[in-house]
Amino acid sequence: MAVTAVDDRPLKLPWHDPMWAHMAAGLAAGRVAHGLLIAGTPGVGKRRFAWRLVAALLCRERTADGDACGVCAGCRQRAAATHPDISRLTPEDTGKAIKVAQVRRFSHALHLTPQYSTGRIGWIDPADSLSTSAANSLLKTLEEPPAGCHIVLISDRVSALLPTIRSRCQIWTVPAAAPDTARAWLAGQDFDASRADDDSLRTPLALRARHDAGAQPLVEQWDKDLGRLLARRANPVSVAERAHEAERRLWVDWLYRRCNDLLLAALGADSPSLDAGLAGAARRLGPRRLEAWSRRVSDVARTAETNADWRLVVESVFIELSQYVAEAIDTP
Repeated sequence: MAVTAVDDRPLKLPWHDPMWAHMAAGLAAGRVAHGLLIAGTPGVGKRRFAWRLVAALLCRERTADGDACGVCAGCRQRAAATHPDISRLTPEDTGKAIKVAQVRRFSHALHLTPQYSTGRIGWIDPADSLSTSAANSLLKTLEEPPAGCHIVLISDRVSALLPTIRSRCQIWTVPAAAPDTARAWLAGQDFDASRADDDSLRTPLALRARHDAGAQPLVEQWDKDLGRLLARRANPVSVAERAHEAERRLWVDWLYRRCNDLLLAALGADSPSLDAGLAGAARRLGPRRLEAWSRRVSDVARTAETNADWRLVVESVFIELSQYVAEAIDTP
């Protein structure tokens, strides 16, 4: 089974180099954990790092830097998405939980005799979609994996995983990119990042994805709506009406970044993504209120992958912000 559709993209990302050096040393010494939890903020390339690791584990002729050779039989089958020793565990439907029955089938597949001497790979993505019962069902396989088997779990939110799952994995947190490194890499991808702020550059894959999705007009509209809300010229329900219809991950990414921008402005820091009106509104709100609102924003991000009424979720975050705006105006 195919793991993920990243094999036709560059897996080597420059901000991964220091962490990959440690991984390559483990590969060379045969000391790679059987349970590996690859975590990180969306947009830092954790799936590319994980797939680079999978490629290396399945290769019989790794290069000096620990990477897959790309030409052996295992590499060719992996690249063609026909490798027989890869098993995948993902939600059956987008946004749904991974079920116990899926875990049982996954665990059974991992115990089958591998076709190649490099062993079997289990890929769980996103691991934070495991239901509690499914996570508990997975524990025995993580505790006693078949010989030569490696289980790779991918997660945006390690805190959402059961402690028992985390404790049975070696956690590798993929770092954010340094802005200058990201800008240079994006330039090599024929992407002009000269106007991007440092915060966006720390997650360059997310920045590129927003551009490729044509998100800029949406971002401009959301910024405009946010400015009107903070100036008390818009109703939070009407603002939410446009927002809830957008692609969830795209909107949540914008919400996270703008919440951070507002908080930085409230603390007196420079936030180039905000215009003068938004920056002034942030200073009027103050850090205490924006810190409280940021906790609500975190809740929204967690809710995005559940069956909650998304319209009501989006309305609630704007209603709470409008209440803080009213409080700031009424407080001398």
